[in-house]
Amino acid sequence: MMHINCKNEKKQPELNLMTMGALPLNILIDILTRMPVNSICCMRCVSKALLKTVDDPFLATMHMRRRFLTTCSTTTTEVPRLVVLDESPYHKQNVLYPLKYDGNDLLTKSKHAIVSYFGSRQRFYSHAFVFCNLFGFTGLNPKHGRSCLLVNPFKGEVLMLPFASDVPVPANSLYNINVDYYGMGFDNITNSFKIVRVSTNKKDYMVSEVLVLGTSSWRALPTVPPCFPTSKSAYAHGDIHWLVYGDGELFVRILSFDFKKEEFYWTPHPAPLGKRPGLWKFLHLINLRGSLALVNVSSPEDEHMTIFEERRYIEIWELKNYDVKEWVLNYKIDSEQYLFIFWKPASFSRCGEWEHGIFFNQESWPNNCIFLVDLRYVSIKCILLKGEITIHSCIDSMISLNNYGDLIEAKEEQGITEFPMPRKTWENLINSAEESGRDFCYLKTQKESASISWDRSSICI
Repeated sequence: MMHINCKNEKKQPELNLMTMGALPLNILIDILTRMPVNSICCMRCVSKALLKTVDDPFLATMHMRRRFLTTCSTTTTEVPRLVVLDESPYHKQNVLYPLKYDGNDLLTKSKHAIVSYFGSRQRFYSHAFVFCNLFGFTGLNPKHGRSCLLVNPFKGEVLMLPFASDVPVPANSLYNINVDYYGMGFDNITNSFKIVRVSTNKKDYMVSEVLVLGTSSWRALPTVPPCFPTSKSAYAHGDIHWLVYGDGELFVRILSFDFKKEEFYWTPHPAPLGKRPGLWKFLHLINLRGSLALVNVSSPEDEHMTIFEERRYIEIWELKNYDVKEWVLNYKIDSEQYLFIFWKPASFSRCGEWEHGIFFNQESWPNNCIFLVDLRYVSIKCILLKGEITIHSCIDSMISLNNYGDLIEAKEEQGITEFPMPRKTWENLINSAEESGRDFCYLKTQKESASISWDRSSICI
């Protein structure tokens, strides 16, 4: 229908099209699962009907199923996001918040980003794993036992996982567990999220168990892995993978866990890696654009070059065909022109994916630094960080921890103006939590933007 105003000017025709809310639910779900998380979240504001659909756990499950377990060309790849983790074992405190990168030398905390402070006087929670936008932390204490929690830094959600387990731990002190290794994944057969845990004393005792997210107890697995997992892990192709030592330290292997079959197995690594002393510390497993990738910073062209000298190349191997375990060398970057005085591959504590490539965390005193490798232009930037913080990466998902248990209630402190929070303020908060009978303290705030990197022009090297 056309409307003509008094000035005889034609207006645009009114649209009488079917709205998304009027679509059959199965078609609407199919459309939403092909969209990026950020676009889906924006639709929550359109109508109450769409709000209910978007917040339904079923959509989160179907979105995860399409993302990880299909090769559909219409599946949208999520852009990796950078997150700061500041761990302080002495003060038993962790700080977690999202970052923005300006493409040059500046890393900043977003203005409206949630800053999560959490910790306990009884145990220190150390970082254990990342799955999508969920960060897992584990805490072991000889007197108070083990504890594990999940944190969503974007929604400010913290969920304590169940303590109960059907695995009997021998009373003999020789078997006291002092190390837990975790991995999280998605089982597309049961459409459930699972967490696997391998516990050991690194001597003569090891046990493995699994938790279905949302249930009340860990369940023992019939088998244990053939070796100890390590801190280097990545989730890809529906499974969790750990980079482990081979016989001795001359070569490495990839230990994997199938969340559908609940079994451990070996994934072959690229054959050209061969055997070299200390190889493990120069290799990193990551999820790169949805595929398992192995990053190698120990590949000198000169066979006489020792492993402790500065590396000249960065190799990125990608597992292109997971069924036949076919590795392809996608990138071999000559880093000689980018070598900085700070470049020490043996000190790379973590490797991850960012929007346009990969990055390395390098631990050094008094300030850590991060190397950002841009795979578009094959360039490397070095950014000095303020303090001993580390950078992690994750991807958005529709998972809400609120659907899997009672969240830890967050204390929202409005009187804190300094960023980061002074240590004394944290001590007062955790003391207050203990006085009220709580073992765990969680605080979330939203402060003004702040830089967490140094301005290179002001530093003399």
